Amino acid sequence: MRTLIDPTRRAALPVLAALAMAGCGLFGAKKTPPSPLPEFAPTLPVSTAWRVSVGSGRGTFLRPAVTDNAIYAAAANGAVLRVDPASGSVVWRAEAGGRLGAGVGSDGFRVAVVTARGELVVFDADGGARWRAQLTSDAIDPPLVGRGLVIVRSTDHRVAAYEADTGKRRWIYSRQLPALTLRAPAEMAFAGDNVLVGFPGGRVVAVALANGAARWETTISEPRGTTEVERLADVLGPVAVEGGLACAASFQGRVACADATTGTLRWSRDLSAGAGVARDGRAVYAVDAASQLHAFAIEGGASLWRNDRLAHRALTTPLAVAGAVVVGDLAGHVHFLTAAEGSFMARVQVDSSAITARPMAWNDNVVVLTSDGTLALLAPRR
Repeated sequence: MRTLIDPTRRAALPVLAALAMAGCGLFGAKKTPPSPLPEFAPTLPVSTAWRVSVGSGRGTFLRPAVTDNAIYAAAANGAVLRVDPASGSVVWRAEAGGRLGAGVGSDGFRVAVVTARGELVVFDADGGARWRAQLTSDAIDPPLVGRGLVIVRSTDHRVAAYEADTGKRRWIYSRQLPALTLRAPAEMAFAGDNVLVGFPGGRVVAVALANGAARWETTISEPRGTTEVERLADVLGPVAVEGGLACAASFQGRVACADATTGTLRWSRDLSAGAGVARDGRAVYAVDAASQLHAFAIEGGASLWRNDRLAHRALTTPLAVAGAVVVGDLAGHVHFLTAAEGSFMARVQVDSSAITARPMAWNDNVVVLTSDGTLALLAPRR
């Protein structure tokens, strides 16, 4: 796979290259074929409530934003849509005015995307353009919207906060980075009056919403090895915050949970992440670089189960919802597994293109978006 060089002369690898370094074909190594789809007797009926074509998202890391009464989605060509989650009907369609590199973020009042040229574009809930702001570089992570702010982490790993109503920049946070980083999405999360941000080098930092000051920093994993590639340890996917714990995973590193208020590390386990983590009240669910799915006890981090039957299928960050763990794969399949033991319950194919955005929940249903732009609501019947 091709290595990309950004304007700051840091090397950035496409997200699939992260998986390739674990044996899927980086630097000319032989690509490991995906595991065949496992056979099983379905135990959970899952219907497709609706499908709608958003527009291709190929070449981007676009994902939808889900609120109580709306789903916001976008296409690489700049189209931004609001979809009624109950019916699948398109409520409105707007244009960002250029190809998109990141999105969508929303709190139900503001909707934010970032163009490929690094312009933050914000709409209101009715699709009206509100304001624009130029970032210091492009972005691939969806903006985080809420608490009166729109927060964006650009690919130069600067985090900037803007007032949601006016677009006035309130603060910017930056830090020194290693020479080599992955070009892979890593989502931020609110935790009290902080925003939690995962960085290269295996770090999670709590940044104060009020002024952009670092409140605490915790180490998910330390870079190891002698070469820059061996020392890659970027935090991947979302930081999962719930019940006072913040959990995250890093490439060639660990999965770990820390106190969301102080950053004190509660536990960590070795795992080379291929995507982000999800959690419920019982466990943390993680996908490793070989697309094996793991469950760790939320208290203490003991291994609860591992499922390797979807190996090398480029699994998404999991979703934990209503007793199930849900992941998408490289061929448009959505897999439902039991949260208790990791056994298969159901499988639905949305279309034949990869699901790269993490599945999201709406009223215990599952929202998925494929790289060809099929947005779908999957409804388990329990």
